[in-house]
Amino acid sequence: MGLFEAIVLGIVQGLTEFLPVSSSGHLVLFGALFQIEEPGMVFEVLLHFGTLIAIFIVFWSDVVMLVKSGLRLLTNPTRISKLAAEDEGCRVVVSIIIATVPIVIVGLLFKDWITGLFSSPVFTGVMLMITGTILFISDRVQKGLVNMKSMTFLDGLFIGLGQAFAVLPGISRSGTTIAAGLFRKLDRESAARFSFLLSIPAVLGSQVLAVKDLIAYPATQQSMLYMVIGAAFAALTGYLAIKLLLNFVRKGRLVIFSYYTWFVGLLVLVLGL
Repeated sequence: MGLFEAIVLGIVQGLTEFLPVSSSGHLVLFGALFQIEEPGMVFEVLLHFGTLIAIFIVFWSDVVMLVKSGLRLLTNPTRISKLAAEDEGCRVVVSIIIATVPIVIVGLLFKDWITGLFSSPVFTGVMLMITGTILFISDRVQKGLVNMKSMTFLDGLFIGLGQAFAVLPGISRSGTTIAAGLFRKLDRESAARFSFLLSIPAVLGSQVLAVKDLIAYPATQQSMLYMVIGAAFAALTGYLAIKLLLNFVRKGRLVIFSYYTWFVGLLVLVLGL
């Protein structure tokens, strides 16, 4: 992989990881347009690490709150229910844990099947159009008043099911989880905020699972440099994408992304056929 390919994939990953347009669908599309080979496990891990840095920068105060609350829960295991009821941070931590369970189950049971779907542009195109439909409907949901402090664990589970569905290529994780939050009557700010915080354990988990592959397939010094540069572009564009999406969510303009994903889905279908 050359420097140009690394930068292109880094920009695509950073933008599409957070904008509700499906990063997997765009990697398939750009790979076809620019004749870029699959980045490989090492680069994929570095790209996700770059986008994780973007989340930490934008939501640093929330991340600190979650770490402190998580430690508080660990040191008071007999008071988890009480702490979750009284403290916002503890409640969010428990909600994130509950919301993470579905994707763990799906990942463990259907990993090989899901991996095989990534080689199907037609399937990816159809899923992109489904993403657009989900965004279109969610943008018309009546404004909710539930915030992260008052959300229930059932809300967290429902959003987690949306995240599990988003393991399919072409389904946007951010779009599906934000939409799920809106369907559960979370206010727009809280739906987006919870969606981004929920991505942290999912990304960290995928990094841990990929360690054995990194050891088995080490990269050369030059290609590693290109990959690090690509990851830096992913972090920068990811930061900008988060800021942009938060602005669109607050203004209730997710429908713009539905039109876009319908178009890209159709384009992927044409290229795939």
